[in-house]
Amino acid sequence: MDLNTMAQTLGLDLTGTLARFGGSEALLVRFLKKFPQDGSFAALCAAVEQGDMQGVEHAAHTLKGVAANLGLERLKEHSDALVAAVRKGETEGVPALFSQVREDHAAILSALEKL
Repeated sequence: MDLNTMAQTLGLDLTGTLARFGGSEALLVRFLKKFPQDGSFAALCAAVEQGDMQGVEHAAHTLKGVAANLGLERLKEHSDALVAAVRKGETEGVPALFSQVREDHAAILSALEKL
């Protein structure tokens, strides 16, 4: 999979992200390949499993930032929705929102294996 196909598949903001990476596709790919090592998704999983809403908010917010920096728009938007739900006290929506984040994360990992 090339970077353009990945952008279309995952909703990657390729133009904006490349601008942040000085136009270097190689640098962007290098950082994208480091994404699986980021611990915020694992922290989010643990917080959701434990019912720790403060932990969910923190981990989802961190994941949102990582996703935003890498141009992973869907993951950013779904992580942001999770943060917003917790902040509003709408914790009944956390499982469904987390499911979206989990699907986004899995799709990203799958695409990165092919990049």
